[in-house]
Amino acid sequence: MTKILYSWIFTTIFGFGGVEMVSYWSDKPWINVNSSDIEVGEQVKVLCGVPIDYTGGTCRLFLDKRKTPIKTLQTHSYVCEFLLSSAELLKGRPVGTRTSLRCDYTLQNYVSISSDNKAVVVWGTAEKPMFGMSPQVVMMDGSVNLNCTPTQYHSTKCRFYRDSLRQYESIPCIHQVKVKKLMMWRKTSLFNEINFSCDYDRDGWEYFRSEESDPIPTLVVDPSRLQISTNQTNVTYVCDVPARVHDFVFSQTGSNFLSLEPGGKLVLEAINNSTDTFSQTC
Repeated sequence: MTKILYSWIFTTIFGFGGVEMVSYWSDKPWINVNSSDIEVGEQVKVLCGVPIDYTGGTCRLFLDKRKTPIKTLQTHSYVCEFLLSSAELLKGRPVGTRTSLRCDYTLQNYVSISSDNKAVVVWGTAEKPMFGMSPQVVMMDGSVNLNCTPTQYHSTKCRFYRDSLRQYESIPCIHQVKVKKLMMWRKTSLFNEINFSCDYDRDGWEYFRSEESDPIPTLVVDPSRLQISTNQTNVTYVCDVPARVHDFVFSQTGSNFLSLEPGGKLVLEAINNSTDTFSQTC
């Protein structure tokens, strides 16, 4: 049934005598690719469909507006399958090039019309950038500064990712984001770890991007999720906290403890990077 649909277009005409079926022949082949984006060293599979089984005919594949086919195949069924490498697509042109493919078929002296064009991009890739972020422990009402530094090519356009999901595009490659915006629609706990990374586009090239940087984790502290209650004084609580929080507190204060003051106040000034002491009534 699928093969028939490629060959014929049926039109229903309503007249005085009832319904009449009129068919129109189309010799236009169809074309499809398994990927419109590849990188150097990869291949793309191209399918060219002919209207009927022209066994003994020839499928021809063309690059851009060239009149000489880049590849030919003898037809054995309704579909011709071509494999093209990135080098064959580029034909000596630089990476980061967008090209188009089209096909037709021949039988003896007959040549069909061409298919539609299908675009394929051979992306250029660059080394992963250096990524910096501060602070690495931040309160819910704070901000995070992101900095993406290209290492191989000049760039003024970068993308930032949270847990590998694209979040922001920035020109230049420096961005500041509010933590509350980052955590929107996410269920939070007292300690929330998220990972940031970035990549960049090479200036002057439409299809040239870097690899993604190494991720950097940051810890978001949400004091509203703290669940401790006491009416006693001089009570010590031992709580499990992430090792990174412990290391951060020790580096800032020289102490291994977060103190719970009489009355049930947890003092978090070591975690808060601001000059104001933060305290949360539990």
